[in-house]
Amino acid sequence: MTSLDRNMNASRIIIQSHIDKAFTEKFIQWNDGLNYTEFIRALWRLFLYHDSFKEGTQDILGKLTEEDAMQLLSDEIDITKLKAS
Repeated sequence: MTSLDRNMNASRIIIQSHIDKAFTEKFIQWNDGLNYTEFIRALWRLFLYHDSFKEGTQDILGKLTEEDAMQLLSDEIDITKLKAS
């Protein structure tokens, strides 16, 4: 496994944890008027600046570019779960 693979896997775990926590605490909600790209950007900003997520997000940014991190976030979020809530 390459260091990039290890960094991606470690970052994926953090992002999954962030998504679960944000969903549980109702920080994120979907409505049909949302633009998906803007939704991901807003969720990323929440992870960057909210005290509950900031430390883990900075850890991700030590491993990946912000663009790669947002792509990973987009890959990991389950919109069908959000639409059902």
